[in-house]
Amino acid sequence: MASSGPGKQGTATAKKHLRVLLPFSREALRIPDELAGEIGAAEALVVGPAGGKVKFWSVEVGKDGDGAFLGRGWPEFAEACGVGTGWLLVLRHRGRGVLSAKAFDATCCFRELGAPAPPAKDPPISHWSPCMSQKLIRG
Repeated sequence: MASSGPGKQGTATAKKHLRVLLPFSREALRIPDELAGEIGAAEALVVGPAGGKVKFWSVEVGKDGDGAFLGRGWPEFAEACGVGTGWLLVLRHRGRGVLSAKAFDATCCFRELGAPAPPAKDPPISHWSPCMSQKLIRG
């Protein structure tokens, strides 16, 4: 039976899936414990590019003394994506352990995953963006 309270349209509301903004890492990616809990498994599938097609990359979801991370399988995903130094990723849990990723380069511009990464160098001051100085804070 559907609720007819405020914000309810007489149908069940869809669960909102967690999205997180993270600094990119090639070896292992630290993720919030909340995201690891939402995935709820020792492995996740990350949707990413593979030779002009879409591929599901199997990555380990682990925990250690510093918290949760994406481990085994992540370096292969990172290599296939062509992500550069200083980039940020938005990971979104789509449900059932499936993660999608969007990338933003060091100038905070959206980049297609799988496109060739620009040379790894610091952007000139003229390309500085306020988002480059922001830090992620968990409350």
